[in-house]
Amino acid sequence: MQCKPMLLSAIATSMTILAIAPPIFANPVPISWKISQQDTNNLPQTATLIYVAPRANASGDGSLNNPYGSITAALATKPVAGSVIQLQQGVYSAETGESFPLRLPAGVTLRGEPTVRGLNTIIKGGGKFISPSFASQNITILTNDDVRLEGMTLTNPNTRGTAVWVESAKRVTIANNTLTNSDREGVFLTGTAEAIVSENVFKKNGANGLSAVGSSRGEIKNNTFESTGFGLAIGQKSRVNISNNNILNNTDGVIISNLSAPTLRNNLIADNQRNGIVILKDRKGYPTPDLGTSRDLGKNIFRNNLDKDLNNNSGVTQVAVGNELNPKKIAGDFAFVGESATAPAPQIATLPVPAITPNLRSQPSFNLPVTTPTVLPPSRNSVLIEPLPDVPPQRVTPSITAQNPTDILIDRDPIPALPPQIATPSLFIPNNPPAQTIPATPIPSQAAPISISPSPIPYNAKVAALVPPPARETFPYLVVIPASDNISLDRVQSVVPTAKIIPSRFGNIIMVQGYPDRDRAEVLKTIMRSEIGLDARVIYQNNL
Repeated sequence: MQCKPMLLSAIATSMTILAIAPPIFANPVPISWKISQQDTNNLPQTATLIYVAPRANASGDGSLNNPYGSITAALATKPVAGSVIQLQQGVYSAETGESFPLRLPAGVTLRGEPTVRGLNTIIKGGGKFISPSFASQNITILTNDDVRLEGMTLTNPNTRGTAVWVESAKRVTIANNTLTNSDREGVFLTGTAEAIVSENVFKKNGANGLSAVGSSRGEIKNNTFESTGFGLAIGQKSRVNISNNNILNNTDGVIISNLSAPTLRNNLIADNQRNGIVILKDRKGYPTPDLGTSRDLGKNIFRNNLDKDLNNNSGVTQVAVGNELNPKKIAGDFAFVGESATAPAPQIATLPVPAITPNLRSQPSFNLPVTTPTVLPPSRNSVLIEPLPDVPPQRVTPSITAQNPTDILIDRDPIPALPPQIATPSLFIPNNPPAQTIPATPIPSQAAPISISPSPIPYNAKVAALVPPPARETFPYLVVIPASDNISLDRVQSVVPTAKIIPSRFGNIIMVQGYPDRDRAEVLKTIMRSEIGLDARVIYQNNL
Protein backbone atom coordinates (compact mmCIF):
# COMPACT_ATOMS: atom_id res chain seq x y z
CA MET A 1 0.00 0.00 0.00
CA GLN A 2 2.91 2.31 0.58
CA CYS A 3 4.06 1.91 -3.02
CA LYS A 4 0.72 2.83 -4.57
CA PRO A 5 1.01 6.64 -4.16
CA MET A 6 4.49 6.56 -5.76
CA LEU A 7 3.17 4.54 -8.69
CA LEU A 8 0.29 6.94 -9.26
CA SER A 9 2.67 9.89 -8.99
CA ALA A 10 4.95 8.41 -11.64
CA ILE A 11 2.00 7.80 -13.99
CA ALA A 12 0.79 11.38 -13.51
CA THR A 13 4.27 12.77 -14.19
CA SER A 14 4.53 10.73 -17.39
CA MET A 15 1.15 12.00 -18.59
CA THR A 16 2.22 15.58 -17.88
CA ILE A 17 5.38 15.23 -19.96
CA LEU A 18 3.43 13.73 -22.86
CA ALA A 19 0.89 16.52 -22.70
CA ILE A 20 3.43 19.36 -22.99
CA ALA A 21 5.80 17.70 -25.44
CA PRO A 22 5.63 19.03 -29.03
CA PRO A 23 3.86 16.72 -31.49
CA ILE A 24 7.05 15.70 -33.28
CA PHE A 25 5.47 12.60 -34.77
CA ALA A 26 2.39 14.39 -36.07
CA ASN A 27 4.49 17.11 -37.74
CA PRO A 28 7.87 15.71 -38.74
CA VAL A 29 10.65 18.16 -39.55
CA PRO A 30 10.82 18.76 -43.31
CA ILE A 31 13.96 17.29 -44.83
CA SER A 32 14.92 20.68 -46.29
CA TRP A 33 15.82 21.93 -42.80
CA LYS A 34 18.59 19.35 -42.49
CA ILE A 35 18.93 19.84 -38.74
CA SER A 36 20.87 16.94 -37.30
CA GLN A 37 20.14 15.28 -33.98
CA GLN A 38 23.52 16.51 -32.76
CA ASP A 39 22.48 20.10 -33.54
CA THR A 40 19.22 19.84 -31.63
CA ASN A 41 20.95 18.25 -28.66
CA ASN A 42 23.03 21.42 -28.28
CA LEU A 43 19.98 23.68 -27.91
CA PRO A 44 19.12 25.03 -24.46
CA GLN A 45 16.45 22.90 -22.79
CA THR A 46 14.21 25.93 -22.32
CA ALA A 47 14.81 27.43 -25.77
CA THR A 48 11.98 29.06 -27.67
CA LEU A 49 12.47 28.10 -31.31
CA ILE A 50 11.70 30.69 -33.97
CA TYR A 51 11.96 29.34 -37.52
CA VAL A 52 13.03 31.41 -40.52
CA ALA A 53 13.27 30.54 -44.22
CA PRO A 54 14.28 33.00 -46.95
CA ARG A 55 11.26 34.26 -48.95
CA ALA A 56 8.83 32.15 -46.97
CA ASN A 57 5.14 32.97 -46.65
CA ALA A 58 4.72 36.69 -45.88
CA SER A 59 2.19 35.74 -43.21
CA GLY A 60 4.58 33.39 -41.45
CA ASP A 61 4.33 33.08 -37.71
CA GLY A 62 7.75 31.60 -36.93
CA SER A 63 6.49 28.07 -36.42
CA LEU A 64 8.17 25.04 -37.91
CA ASN A 65 5.66 24.70 -40.77
CA ASN A 66 5.06 28.42 -41.26
CA PRO A 67 8.43 30.16 -40.78
CA TYR A 68 9.14 33.87 -41.00
CA GLY A 69 10.43 35.01 -44.37
CA SER A 70 13.49 36.85 -43.05
CA ILE A 71 15.66 37.25 -39.99
CA THR A 72 14.55 40.87 -39.92
CA ALA A 73 10.92 39.77 -39.53
CA ALA A 74 11.87 37.42 -36.69
CA LEU A 75 13.78 40.18 -34.89
CA ALA A 76 10.82 42.53 -35.29
CA THR A 77 8.91 40.31 -32.84
CA LYS A 78 11.47 41.29 -30.16
CA PRO A 79 12.53 37.79 -29.12
CA VAL A 80 13.39 37.45 -25.44
CA ALA A 81 16.55 36.03 -23.92
CA GLY A 82 16.74 32.29 -24.45
CA SER A 83 15.13 32.39 -27.90
CA VAL A 84 16.78 30.51 -30.75
CA ILE A 85 16.26 31.79 -34.29
CA GLN A 86 16.71 28.69 -36.43
CA LEU A 87 17.55 29.35 -40.08
CA GLN A 88 16.64 27.13 -42.99
CA GLN A 89 19.21 26.66 -45.74
CA GLY A 90 19.41 29.51 -48.23
CA VAL A 91 20.80 32.99 -48.80
CA TYR A 92 19.65 35.79 -46.50
CA SER A 93 20.23 39.18 -48.13
CA ALA A 94 18.54 42.48 -48.94
CA GLU A 95 16.95 40.73 -51.92
CA THR A 96 15.18 38.32 -49.57
CA GLY A 97 13.93 41.04 -47.22
CA GLU A 98 16.80 41.57 -44.79
CA SER A 99 17.46 45.03 -43.36
CA PHE A 100 21.07 45.38 -42.27
CA PRO A 101 22.65 45.51 -39.83
CA LEU A 102 20.92 42.71 -37.97
CA ARG A 103 20.86 43.76 -34.30
CA LEU A 104 20.54 40.72 -32.07
CA PRO A 105 18.90 41.29 -28.65
CA ALA A 106 20.57 40.10 -25.46
CA GLY A 107 20.49 36.36 -24.89
CA VAL A 108 19.31 35.41 -28.41
CA THR A 109 20.93 32.65 -30.48
CA LEU A 110 21.09 32.87 -34.28
CA ARG A 111 21.95 29.50 -35.75
CA GLY A 112 22.02 27.60 -38.99
CA GLU A 113 24.03 24.39 -39.46
CA PRO A 114 26.84 24.20 -36.87
CA THR A 115 28.00 20.74 -37.95
CA VAL A 116 29.02 22.04 -41.42
CA ARG A 117 29.85 25.63 -40.37
CA GLY A 118 26.92 27.07 -42.29
CA LEU A 119 27.89 25.68 -45.66
CA ASN A 120 24.40 26.22 -47.10
CA THR A 121 23.12 28.95 -44.75
CA ILE A 122 24.49 32.26 -45.95
CA ILE A 123 23.95 35.78 -44.61
CA LYS A 124 25.26 38.34 -47.09
CA GLY A 125 25.15 42.12 -46.87
CA GLY A 126 25.66 45.03 -44.52
CA GLY A 127 24.33 48.37 -43.38
CA LYS A 128 25.39 51.54 -41.61
CA PHE A 129 26.17 51.41 -37.90
CA ILE A 130 27.45 54.32 -35.79
CA SER A 131 29.98 52.80 -33.42
CA PRO A 132 30.61 54.56 -30.10
CA SER A 133 34.33 53.86 -30.55
CA PHE A 134 34.84 53.95 -34.32
CA ALA A 135 32.02 56.13 -35.74
CA SER A 136 30.36 55.12 -39.01
CA GLN A 137 30.79 51.50 -40.06
CA ASN A 138 29.21 49.01 -42.46
CA ILE A 139 28.40 45.76 -40.67
CA THR A 140 26.30 42.65 -41.09
CA ILE A 141 25.51 41.68 -37.48
CA LEU A 142 25.71 43.63 -34.22
CA THR A 143 25.73 41.55 -31.06
CA ASN A 144 24.41 42.27 -27.59
CA ASP A 145 25.23 40.55 -24.28
CA ASP A 146 24.96 36.74 -24.21
CA VAL A 147 24.36 36.47 -27.97
CA ARG A 148 25.40 33.28 -29.73
CA LEU A 149 26.11 32.98 -33.46
CA GLU A 150 26.64 29.51 -34.88
CA GLY A 151 26.40 27.52 -38.06
CA MET A 152 26.32 30.29 -40.71
CA THR A 153 28.39 31.63 -43.56
CA LEU A 154 28.77 35.37 -42.96
CA THR A 155 30.00 37.80 -45.59
CA ASN A 156 29.88 41.56 -46.06
CA PRO A 157 31.11 42.50 -49.54
CA ASN A 158 30.21 46.18 -49.11
CA THR A 159 32.94 48.80 -49.08
CA ARG A 160 34.78 48.59 -45.72
CA GLY A 161 32.37 45.84 -44.73
CA THR A 162 32.68 43.84 -41.48
CA ALA A 163 30.63 40.70 -40.87
CA VAL A 164 30.30 40.62 -37.05
CA TRP A 165 30.78 43.69 -34.83
CA VAL A 166 31.02 43.20 -31.05
CA GLU A 167 30.86 46.59 -29.31
CA SER A 168 31.43 46.17 -25.53
CA ALA A 169 29.01 43.22 -25.42
CA LYS A 170 29.69 40.55 -22.79
CA ARG A 171 29.67 36.74 -22.99
CA VAL A 172 29.31 36.64 -26.77
CA THR A 173 29.91 33.30 -28.48
CA ILE A 174 30.81 33.03 -32.17
CA ALA A 175 31.24 29.35 -33.02
CA ASN A 176 31.22 26.97 -35.97
CA ASN A 177 30.80 29.62 -38.66
CA THR A 178 32.49 30.46 -41.93
CA LEU A 179 33.47 34.13 -42.20
CA THR A 180 34.59 34.82 -45.73
CA ASN A 181 34.87 37.42 -48.48
CA SER A 182 34.11 40.46 -46.34
CA ASP A 183 35.68 43.62 -47.70
CA ARG A 184 37.37 44.33 -44.37
CA GLU A 185 37.28 41.74 -41.56
CA GLY A 186 35.26 38.80 -40.34
CA VAL A 187 34.98 39.76 -36.65
CA PHE A 188 35.73 43.07 -34.91
CA LEU A 189 35.99 43.21 -31.11
CA THR A 190 36.10 46.69 -29.59
CA GLY A 191 35.30 48.65 -26.46
CA THR A 192 35.09 46.31 -23.48
CA ALA A 193 33.94 43.33 -25.54
CA GLU A 194 34.20 39.85 -24.03
CA ALA A 195 33.83 37.01 -26.51
CA ILE A 196 34.61 33.39 -27.21
CA VAL A 197 35.44 32.90 -30.88
CA SER A 198 35.93 29.20 -31.60
CA GLU A 199 35.78 26.54 -34.32
CA ASN A 200 35.33 29.10 -37.13
CA VAL A 201 36.94 29.41 -40.55
CA PHE A 202 38.12 32.90 -41.52
CA LYS A 203 39.01 32.98 -45.20
CA LYS A 204 39.65 35.57 -47.92
CA ASN A 205 38.62 38.63 -45.96
CA GLY A 206 40.04 41.87 -47.33
CA ALA A 207 41.85 43.31 -44.30
CA ASN A 208 41.95 40.97 -41.28
CA GLY A 209 40.34 37.75 -40.24
CA LEU A 210 39.75 39.11 -36.74
CA SER A 211 40.55 42.47 -35.14
CA ALA A 212 40.65 42.89 -31.35
CA VAL A 213 41.08 46.45 -30.11
CA GLY A 214 39.83 48.70 -27.33
CA SER A 215 40.01 46.81 -24.02
CA SER A 216 38.57 43.62 -25.49
CA ARG A 217 39.14 40.25 -23.83
CA GLY A 218 38.19 36.69 -24.55
CA GLU A 219 39.23 33.39 -26.08
CA ILE A 220 40.19 33.04 -29.75
CA LYS A 221 40.62 29.30 -30.10
CA ASN A 222 40.45 26.39 -32.54
CA ASN A 223 39.88 28.62 -35.58
CA THR A 224 41.44 28.70 -39.02
CA PHE A 225 42.64 32.06 -40.38
CA GLU A 226 43.78 31.87 -43.97
CA SER A 227 44.27 33.79 -47.21
CA THR A 228 43.71 37.23 -45.66
CA GLY A 229 45.77 40.42 -45.22
CA PHE A 230 46.48 39.96 -41.50
CA GLY A 231 45.16 36.77 -39.95
CA LEU A 232 44.68 38.56 -36.62
CA ALA A 233 45.30 42.21 -35.73
CA ILE A 234 45.56 42.85 -31.97
CA GLY A 235 45.87 46.46 -30.88
CA GLN A 236 45.10 49.24 -28.40
CA LYS A 237 44.68 47.57 -24.96
CA SER A 238 43.27 44.19 -26.00
CA ARG A 239 44.27 41.18 -23.87
CA VAL A 240 42.73 38.26 -25.78
CA ASN A 241 43.99 34.68 -25.48
CA ILE A 242 44.86 33.12 -28.85
CA SER A 243 45.22 29.35 -28.73
CA ASN A 244 45.09 26.23 -30.91
CA ASN A 245 44.47 28.14 -34.14
CA ASN A 246 45.73 27.47 -37.66
CA ILE A 247 47.04 30.78 -39.07
CA LEU A 248 47.97 30.01 -42.65
CA ASN A 249 48.86 31.71 -45.93
CA ASN A 250 48.08 35.28 -44.93
CA THR A 251 50.18 38.33 -45.74
CA ASP A 252 51.22 38.36 -42.05
CA GLY A 253 49.94 35.91 -39.48
CA VAL A 254 49.48 38.06 -36.36
CA ILE A 255 50.08 41.80 -35.97
CA ILE A 256 50.49 43.05 -32.38
CA SER A 257 50.54 46.79 -31.72
CA ASN A 258 49.86 49.65 -29.28
CA LEU A 259 49.51 48.62 -25.62
CA SER A 260 48.00 45.21 -26.31
CA ALA A 261 49.07 42.12 -24.37
CA PRO A 262 47.66 39.02 -26.08
CA THR A 263 48.62 35.51 -24.99
CA LEU A 264 49.51 33.01 -27.74
CA ARG A 265 49.62 29.25 -27.12
CA ASN A 266 49.64 26.11 -29.29
CA ASN A 267 49.05 27.89 -32.60
CA LEU A 268 50.25 26.70 -36.00
CA ILE A 269 51.54 29.78 -37.85
CA ALA A 270 52.67 28.66 -41.29
CA ASP A 271 53.09 29.56 -44.96
CA ASN A 272 52.45 33.26 -44.45
CA GLN A 273 53.72 35.44 -47.27
CA ARG A 274 55.79 37.68 -45.00
CA ASN A 275 55.93 37.18 -41.23
CA GLY A 276 54.44 34.81 -38.71
CA ILE A 277 54.16 37.32 -35.85
CA VAL A 278 55.00 41.03 -36.08
CA ILE A 279 55.32 43.15 -32.93
CA LEU A 280 55.18 46.85 -33.80
CA LYS A 281 56.82 49.60 -31.81
CA ASP A 282 54.56 51.89 -29.81
CA ARG A 283 55.66 53.88 -26.76
CA LYS A 284 58.59 52.81 -24.63
CA GLY A 285 57.98 49.41 -23.08
CA TYR A 286 55.04 48.31 -25.25
CA PRO A 287 53.41 46.15 -26.54
CA THR A 288 53.93 43.15 -24.24
CA PRO A 289 52.56 39.91 -25.71
CA ASP A 290 52.94 36.59 -23.88
CA LEU A 291 54.58 34.17 -26.30
CA GLY A 292 55.52 31.55 -23.69
CA THR A 293 57.44 31.33 -20.42
CA SER A 294 59.46 28.69 -18.61
CA ARG A 295 56.42 27.98 -16.46
CA ASP A 296 53.95 27.95 -19.36
CA LEU A 297 55.56 27.10 -22.68
CA GLY A 298 54.28 28.84 -25.79
CA LYS A 299 54.14 25.67 -27.95
CA ASN A 300 53.47 27.77 -31.06
CA ILE A 301 54.71 26.13 -34.25
CA PHE A 302 56.15 28.31 -37.03
CA ARG A 303 56.72 26.76 -40.46
CA ASN A 304 57.58 28.05 -43.92
CA ASN A 305 56.85 31.72 -43.31
CA LEU A 306 58.52 33.52 -46.19
CA ASP A 307 60.31 36.30 -44.26
CA LYS A 308 60.39 35.93 -40.47
CA ASP A 309 58.76 33.65 -37.95
CA LEU A 310 59.11 36.29 -35.23
CA ASN A 311 59.69 39.92 -36.19
CA ASN A 312 60.05 42.16 -33.14
CA ASN A 313 60.21 45.86 -33.95
CA SER A 314 59.00 47.02 -30.53
CA GLY A 315 62.39 47.83 -29.05
CA VAL A 316 61.34 45.68 -26.06
CA THR A 317 62.99 42.34 -25.40
CA GLN A 318 60.13 39.88 -25.70
CA VAL A 319 60.03 36.59 -23.78
CA ALA A 320 59.21 33.64 -26.08
CA VAL A 321 59.90 30.28 -24.45
CA GLY A 322 59.05 26.84 -25.81
CA ASN A 323 58.11 27.56 -29.43
CA GLU A 324 59.09 25.61 -32.54
CA LEU A 325 60.67 28.01 -35.03
CA ASN A 326 63.55 28.58 -37.41
CA PRO A 327 66.37 30.42 -35.57
CA LYS A 328 67.37 32.03 -38.86
CA LYS A 329 63.95 33.65 -39.15
CA ILE A 330 64.03 35.81 -36.04
CA ALA A 331 64.37 39.59 -36.08
CA GLY A 332 64.61 41.82 -33.02
CA ASP A 333 65.33 41.03 -29.38
CA PHE A 334 63.88 37.90 -27.80
CA ALA A 335 64.59 36.05 -24.58
CA PHE A 336 64.15 32.31 -24.88
CA VAL A 337 64.27 31.75 -21.12
CA GLY A 338 62.15 33.48 -18.50
CA GLU A 339 59.68 32.77 -15.73
CA SER A 340 57.15 35.36 -16.87
CA ALA A 341 56.20 37.36 -19.93
CA THR A 342 57.66 40.77 -20.63
CA ALA A 343 56.53 43.19 -17.95
CA PRO A 344 54.77 46.29 -19.28
CA ALA A 345 56.37 49.66 -18.64
CA PRO A 346 54.71 51.84 -15.97
CA GLN A 347 52.25 54.37 -17.29
CA ILE A 348 52.49 58.00 -16.28
CA ALA A 349 49.08 59.63 -16.20
CA THR A 350 48.86 63.08 -17.68
CA LEU A 351 46.60 65.93 -16.81
CA PRO A 352 43.70 66.61 -19.19
CA VAL A 353 44.56 68.86 -22.10
CA PRO A 354 43.59 72.39 -21.06
CA ALA A 355 41.14 74.27 -23.23
CA ILE A 356 42.94 76.90 -25.26
CA THR A 357 42.03 79.47 -27.83
CA PRO A 358 43.99 78.71 -30.99
CA ASN A 359 46.31 81.45 -32.16
CA LEU A 360 47.79 80.65 -35.51
CA ARG A 361 50.57 83.21 -35.23
CA SER A 362 51.80 81.95 -31.87
CA GLN A 363 51.87 78.25 -32.69
CA PRO A 364 55.24 76.56 -33.24
CA SER A 365 55.76 75.15 -36.68
CA PHE A 366 56.62 71.56 -37.47
CA ASN A 367 60.41 71.25 -37.55
CA LEU A 368 62.42 68.38 -38.93
CA PRO A 369 64.32 66.35 -36.33
CA VAL A 370 68.07 66.83 -36.39
CA THR A 371 68.59 63.07 -36.27
CA THR A 372 66.22 60.19 -36.78
CA PRO A 373 64.82 59.33 -33.32
CA THR A 374 64.60 55.73 -32.27
CA VAL A 375 61.12 56.17 -30.87
CA LEU A 376 58.58 58.95 -30.70
CA PRO A 377 56.22 59.39 -27.75
CA PRO A 378 52.62 59.65 -28.90
CA SER A 379 51.70 63.28 -29.42
CA ARG A 380 48.49 65.00 -28.39
CA ASN A 381 48.18 67.03 -31.51
CA SER A 382 47.40 64.61 -34.27
CA VAL A 383 44.06 64.01 -35.94
CA LEU A 384 41.24 62.32 -34.05
CA ILE A 385 39.11 60.29 -36.44
CA GLU A 386 36.67 58.93 -33.88
CA PRO A 387 36.73 58.95 -30.06
CA LEU A 388 37.65 55.77 -28.24
CA PRO A 389 35.63 54.54 -25.26
CA ASP A 390 38.12 55.56 -22.59
CA VAL A 391 39.15 58.94 -23.99
CA PRO A 392 37.89 61.71 -21.68
CA PRO A 393 35.05 63.67 -23.32
CA GLN A 394 36.87 66.98 -23.06
CA ARG A 395 39.55 65.64 -25.41
CA VAL A 396 37.17 64.73 -28.22
CA THR A 397 36.99 66.85 -31.33
CA PRO A 398 33.32 67.93 -31.82
CA SER A 399 33.09 66.74 -35.40
CA ILE A 400 35.21 64.59 -37.64
CA THR A 401 34.21 66.68 -40.62
CA ALA A 402 34.87 70.12 -39.14
CA GLN A 403 36.35 72.40 -41.75
CA ASN A 404 37.60 75.22 -39.49
CA PRO A 405 41.37 75.50 -40.11
CA THR A 406 41.89 76.47 -36.46
CA ASP A 407 40.47 73.21 -35.09
CA ILE A 408 42.81 71.51 -32.64
CA LEU A 409 43.55 68.01 -33.83
CA ILE A 410 43.93 65.49 -31.03
CA ASP A 411 45.66 62.11 -30.96
CA ARG A 412 43.53 58.95 -30.82
CA ASP A 413 45.80 57.00 -28.47
CA PRO A 414 43.60 54.75 -26.33
CA ILE A 415 45.09 55.58 -22.90
CA PRO A 416 46.84 58.57 -21.30
CA ALA A 417 50.12 59.11 -23.09
CA LEU A 418 53.58 59.70 -21.72
CA PRO A 419 54.32 63.40 -21.24
CA PRO A 420 54.94 64.94 -24.67
CA GLN A 421 58.05 66.87 -25.51
CA ILE A 422 56.07 70.11 -25.99
CA ALA A 423 54.22 71.31 -22.93
CA THR A 424 51.26 72.75 -24.81
CA PRO A 425 49.46 71.15 -27.75
CA SER A 426 50.18 72.58 -31.15
CA LEU A 427 47.99 72.96 -34.19
CA PHE A 428 48.41 70.83 -37.26
CA ILE A 429 50.30 73.50 -39.22
CA PRO A 430 52.70 72.05 -41.77
CA ASN A 431 55.90 73.87 -42.43
CA ASN A 432 57.17 74.58 -45.93
CA PRO A 433 60.89 75.16 -45.37
CA PRO A 434 62.81 76.62 -48.31
CA ALA A 435 65.32 74.47 -50.12
CA GLN A 436 68.69 74.46 -48.42
CA THR A 437 71.25 76.67 -50.14
CA ILE A 438 74.94 77.30 -49.63
CA PRO A 439 77.12 79.86 -51.32
CA ALA A 440 78.95 78.48 -54.30
CA THR A 441 82.72 78.51 -54.51
CA PRO A 442 83.60 81.99 -55.74
CA ILE A 443 83.89 81.79 -59.48
CA PRO A 444 84.00 84.91 -61.63
CA SER A 445 81.18 83.70 -63.85
CA GLN A 446 78.93 82.31 -61.07
CA ALA A 447 78.13 84.31 -57.94
CA ALA A 448 74.56 83.10 -57.27
CA PRO A 449 73.91 80.44 -54.59
CA ILE A 450 73.43 76.87 -55.72
CA SER A 451 70.42 74.88 -54.47
CA ILE A 452 71.58 71.60 -52.98
CA SER A 453 69.26 68.58 -53.23
CA PRO A 454 70.02 65.81 -50.75
CA SER A 455 70.98 62.43 -52.14
CA PRO A 456 68.02 60.05 -52.39
CA ILE A 457 67.77 57.69 -49.43
CA PRO A 458 68.14 54.03 -50.48
CA TYR A 459 65.09 51.81 -50.45
CA ASN A 460 64.72 50.22 -47.01
CA ALA A 461 63.46 46.73 -47.80
CA LYS A 462 63.47 45.63 -44.15
CA VAL A 463 61.05 48.33 -43.01
CA ALA A 464 59.08 48.26 -46.26
CA ALA A 465 58.30 44.61 -45.59
CA LEU A 466 56.28 45.69 -42.54
CA VAL A 467 54.06 48.11 -44.45
CA PRO A 468 50.51 46.81 -44.99
CA PRO A 469 50.07 46.19 -48.71
CA PRO A 470 48.00 48.76 -50.60
CA ALA A 471 44.36 47.96 -51.18
CA ARG A 472 42.19 48.35 -54.24
CA GLU A 473 40.53 51.34 -52.59
CA THR A 474 42.74 53.95 -50.94
CA PHE A 475 40.10 55.90 -48.99
CA PRO A 476 38.92 57.12 -46.56
CA TYR A 477 41.74 56.59 -44.02
CA LEU A 478 44.89 58.45 -45.05
CA VAL A 479 48.30 58.34 -43.42
CA VAL A 480 49.82 61.81 -43.70
CA ILE A 481 52.86 63.70 -42.36
CA PRO A 482 52.73 67.46 -41.67
CA ALA A 483 55.76 68.34 -43.77
CA SER A 484 56.47 69.05 -47.40
CA ASP A 485 60.26 69.21 -47.69
CA ASN A 486 62.26 66.92 -49.92
CA ILE A 487 64.26 65.45 -47.05
CA SER A 488 61.16 64.14 -45.30
CA LEU A 489 59.67 62.95 -48.58
CA ASP A 490 62.84 61.00 -49.41
CA ARG A 491 62.75 59.33 -46.01
CA VAL A 492 59.13 58.31 -46.52
CA GLN A 493 59.73 57.13 -50.09
CA SER A 494 62.54 54.89 -48.88
CA VAL A 495 59.76 52.75 -47.41
CA VAL A 496 56.65 53.73 -49.44
CA PRO A 497 57.88 54.78 -52.90
CA THR A 498 54.42 56.02 -53.96
CA ALA A 499 54.28 58.68 -51.21
CA LYS A 500 53.81 62.21 -52.52
CA ILE A 501 53.20 65.81 -51.50
CA ILE A 502 49.60 66.95 -51.79
CA PRO A 503 47.78 70.22 -51.01
CA SER A 504 45.38 70.38 -48.07
CA ARG A 505 43.54 73.00 -46.07
CA PHE A 506 46.58 73.03 -43.76
CA GLY A 507 49.05 73.60 -46.58
CA ASN A 508 51.18 71.06 -48.40
CA ILE A 509 51.61 67.72 -46.62
CA ILE A 510 53.03 64.29 -47.41
CA MET A 511 50.39 61.70 -48.21
CA VAL A 512 52.02 58.38 -47.40
CA GLN A 513 49.27 55.92 -48.34
CA GLY A 514 45.53 55.40 -47.89
CA TYR A 515 43.41 52.41 -46.96
CA PRO A 516 39.72 51.54 -46.91
CA ASP A 517 40.09 50.29 -43.31
CA ARG A 518 41.47 52.02 -40.28
CA ASP A 519 43.48 49.06 -38.97
CA ARG A 520 46.07 49.05 -41.72
CA ALA A 521 46.34 52.83 -41.63
CA GLU A 522 47.16 52.68 -37.92
CA VAL A 523 49.86 50.09 -38.57
CA LEU A 524 51.48 52.29 -41.22
CA LYS A 525 51.27 55.33 -38.92
CA THR A 526 53.11 53.39 -36.22
CA ILE A 527 55.82 52.35 -38.69
CA MET A 528 56.32 55.92 -39.89
CA ARG A 529 56.69 57.15 -36.32
CA SER A 530 58.86 54.38 -34.91
CA GLU A 531 61.02 53.37 -37.87
CA ILE A 532 61.28 56.58 -39.92
CA GLY A 533 61.00 59.09 -37.07
CA LEU A 534 58.32 61.31 -38.61
CA ASP A 535 55.13 62.50 -36.92
CA ALA A 536 52.63 60.53 -38.99
CA ARG A 537 48.89 60.93 -38.46
CA VAL A 538 45.79 59.02 -39.58
CA ILE A 539 43.30 61.48 -41.00
CA TYR A 540 39.86 61.00 -42.45
CA GLN A 541 39.68 62.14 -46.07
CA ASN A 542 36.94 64.71 -45.38
CA ASN A 543 39.28 66.53 -42.98
CA LEU A 544 41.64 67.50 -45.78
